[in-house]
Amino acid sequence: MDVLDRDSWRVTTPLRTLLDLASDSTTLLDSTRLRPHRPLLSGLYAVPRSPDSRDSPQVLSAPVSARHLSPNDPAFAGLPTADHEWTSDDWQQLLHWLIESGILTYKDVTALVLGHLNPPQVGTSIASKKTFQAHFPPRKTWQAVRGWFYQQRGMCEDCGARLELQADHVETRQDYGDQADRLDNMLLRCRRCNVVRRPSHTQGGLTFLTAEAALMWILLIKRPRTYQEFEGMCRDYGMTMANIRFQEAWAMAHWLEEDGSYTIDPSSSL
Repeated sequence: MDVLDRDSWRVTTPLRTLLDLASDSTTLLDSTRLRPHRPLLSGLYAVPRSPDSRDSPQVLSAPVSARHLSPNDPAFAGLPTADHEWTSDDWQQLLHWLIESGILTYKDVTALVLGHLNPPQVGTSIASKKTFQAHFPPRKTWQAVRGWFYQQRGMCEDCGARLELQADHVETRQDYGDQADRLDNMLLRCRRCNVVRRPSHTQGGLTFLTAEAALMWILLIKRPRTYQEFEGMCRDYGMTMANIRFQEAWAMAHWLEEDGSYTIDPSSSL
């Protein structure tokens, strides 16, 4: 096995390795060392990429986020300006930066992921509904739901994600009412894929990241100096929600400015 050049480390590593490296300050990246085009080295846990790999750059068909996007902040100038062009290595570097900058800790990240890996509460979301209970003898609904649940793949039916899974209908309740509430009509979808199927979310799923993630990605990677710039960048990204969501997200800029890690221009309206 080749020796890994830590200054050029761009390989995919298991969580255990990342946690081990957290105690070694020489491995943590600073923003001036972020570069997207270092070669993938053969080294510790290096894995080859394939065109159909989920670690490969994901190019969407005419993504909304392919609209004109502002340049990245100089600290991230080496990374693609569009998030759908980022590789697994680029996201890994952002993770290191978030931790090194003190915004997050390894515990924050892993605890959050572990929480979202926890299976959805089908005991309350399905077994407690009278429309499902009507199909089974008294006190036997959970046993049937549990059997159905264990037979699932544990991944989103649409995108293959394991995070934030929810029970969803194949034939919708909007079309079939209570008749849709039967186990053979249920499957697992992640929260995002579930939400975008709702009639109320006609614009859902058009951007690469979820709105909550994209708001912070823009704030940290683009580093707008005024709220006006931030709102414009969010619109350019493809977000269509009310601007109160942008105003809420802008609070992070104020919090980071208090820590001396963000600069808000005096001309900012908020």
